[in-house]
Amino acid sequence: MKASENVKLGLAVKPLDRGKLAELGVRFAMGVALGRVRIFGSFAPFGPALVGAAPAGAAGIVTLAGACLGALTAGSLSWSLKYIAIDILIWTALHFFADAAPGYFPMALTFGLSLVIGFVYAWDSGFEIRATAMWVVESFAAGGFVFFYTAALSPWSNSQGRNVQAAHAAGEVLLLATLLMSVSVPQLFGVLSLGRCACVAATLFIAYRGGVGMGCVAAAVLGAAMDLAQGGMPFFTLSYVFSALIAGVFSRSGRLTFCLAWIGATALSVLWFWAWRRWLPALYETFAATVIFTLLPDHLLARAAVFLPTEPRGFGFMKAREYALDRVEQCADAFSALYDAVHVRAGDGVSDDLSEVFDRASDAVCRSCPHSARCWQEKYSDTVDVMNHLSPVLLSGGGAGIGDLPEWFLKSCDRADKLIGAVNTETRSFLTRRQYRARLDENRLTAFRQYSDVSAVLRSLARELGSEITVEPGLERKLQKYLRGLAIDGSVAVFRVRGGRLRAELRSAHLHTLKRDDKWLDKLSAVLGTRLCTSENGADPDRLILLEAEPYAIRVGAAWAKKAGETVSGDKYVSFRTDEGFLYVLLSDGMGSGQAAAKTSAEASGIIESFLRAGIRPELALRILSDLMLLKSDSSLESATVDLLALDMFSGQAVLYKYGASPSYLHRGPGVRRIAGSALPVGLDNTRRAGTKLTMSPGSLLVMATDGVTAGGEDKWLRRTIGESSPGDVKTLAKTILDEASKRTGCEDDITVIAVLCEERA
Repeated sequence: MKASENVKLGLAVKPLDRGKLAELGVRFAMGVALGRVRIFGSFAPFGPALVGAAPAGAAGIVTLAGACLGALTAGSLSWSLKYIAIDILIWTALHFFADAAPGYFPMALTFGLSLVIGFVYAWDSGFEIRATAMWVVESFAAGGFVFFYTAALSPWSNSQGRNVQAAHAAGEVLLLATLLMSVSVPQLFGVLSLGRCACVAATLFIAYRGGVGMGCVAAAVLGAAMDLAQGGMPFFTLSYVFSALIAGVFSRSGRLTFCLAWIGATALSVLWFWAWRRWLPALYETFAATVIFTLLPDHLLARAAVFLPTEPRGFGFMKAREYALDRVEQCADAFSALYDAVHVRAGDGVSDDLSEVFDRASDAVCRSCPHSARCWQEKYSDTVDVMNHLSPVLLSGGGAGIGDLPEWFLKSCDRADKLIGAVNTETRSFLTRRQYRARLDENRLTAFRQYSDVSAVLRSLARELGSEITVEPGLERKLQKYLRGLAIDGSVAVFRVRGGRLRAELRSAHLHTLKRDDKWLDKLSAVLGTRLCTSENGADPDRLILLEAEPYAIRVGAAWAKKAGETVSGDKYVSFRTDEGFLYVLLSDGMGSGQAAAKTSAEASGIIESFLRAGIRPELALRILSDLMLLKSDSSLESATVDLLALDMFSGQAVLYKYGASPSYLHRGPGVRRIAGSALPVGLDNTRRAGTKLTMSPGSLLVMATDGVTAGGEDKWLRRTIGESSPGDVKTLAKTILDEASKRTGCEDDITVIAVLCEERA
């Protein structure tokens, strides 16, 4: 025979490594074991199924040999010839049609050959009803098990998708069950079945590592296999499933507790079938299996667990978040490095050296003077000393006079008056250039700080991406079950965001059904075991966002009045709550009054609000606004005061930021505290100022107002009004202060008053 023919038949002689030899040995052993397994006395579909699932080449040949040997040793020669013939025909057909055959061909082939050859034996029995039925069932079983054996013997790396992984896991359990059937009948000391001991141990492992559901499924399959091999009533199926169900409850309580629960459940099963004492060995087998399972090392169980299918737990999603986090941090580092590179060169400052002033002046006046050599060569040091003494006078006053020159210089210089005039002219030009360069450098630094601000925004986003989000599957199931009870279909997500705040999102086209009940929010709170409130970001009617309610409730009252003779107010007031549990109260007063002031304050408050709603820290939002307004003021003088309260509604801790804003007043307890700021309005200065930390306990009252309330006058009346105010009525308090301020100042400026009261949530 030629070498090419040997290759075609899969018999080419070439070196085999130990792993390949081990695989061939295992396939041969499985062929022998499954070829010997008989069900219902005289039917053996598992040997042909294994041959149908075997690959071409040497692996297929050794599987065929093992299955034929198993059939030959499992019964009489006439009985064995049936399965030997089926095995050989299956292997031959698969060998010649392997390249062109579709994926379902091995199953169809195994079923067809089993049906055709089994027909002869059914004919011989006269088509007796039981024999005919078993002939058909055996053919279907042989073809069906080809699918599961193929899945079980394929690598896990090929099992992509949940359905394929489930078939792979089911195939492994069925392969294990049918292999153990071959060793279930022989008994050790006439009592213990090694196959059933192995079945109990395998079921213990699957239930312990895979959970109750997976354990019950495996118990049903393995128990049915043992009952088929025994040929009796389905005792092992019931016993294994019952034990897996009971012990599975204790799968997280340790192996010892888990095994004791399994033994107890098996004992109950044996007592249930006590009339048939033949099942008593099942208790001994369970005890032996639990002892072995308890003694197995943890690392061995962990390695074996890779053969169990797992539900996806969002690992890919977490890796995607890590990837996005890494990219955002890289962008932040890049902008930070860019800022470091450019701000050093832009911030060198402007020199006070007036040498160029004196050089230009001397060139214009002294170059044509006949005494130039005497002043600038013979008495050079004296002349330079005179100029150096003029420098402070020029820088402080912008010019100098004849009297600022020493007497000896006036006597020796014929053009002193012209020299002073030229120096003054050049000094004014120098100061103008210096002022321009200083302004330019300031603007460049402000512009370059935008790189630093962008870096800070990206780092804030990175912290948000890197924060832990905890999914609550138990609460999701409870909420889904409640909604189904109301005939509402849709998606549900329940998780905890940074800080541990519970967040639930519902999406359905039937949410209006939920809201028909006036107490729908209280009922949902009872379902999730947490008091809930709705989010302000819920504009979509088919989407409902629920948040864990804050322990503090905030009441805000506001009152305002326009400047006398104006159509609009230059003040802007905004109050909003974020999903992170922060309340922001923002008050801005544009420079001047009327339309221009209203536009400036609206722009300032709008920018800050957009950043705060995006989750940017108040310090960073104010810094960005300050730089932006400072850049704009180069072309048009624009500025606005900013009074910002950031209040954590879970802890009551607050920070008050004041940029040119009027004092605020905190009433807590018997006194009223005055809180003032030192920063200039945004657009006039870019100096960073830290906020004032406050504690807003229940009953605390904070009053924020623009400068039109006191108009620069005394504020004793304002403190007295706040201290004597009725608790809880913030709108009335704001209106009272506004009315009194209007009487005192005559509305010479825009007036806005905001009262913020902290209370415990009812």
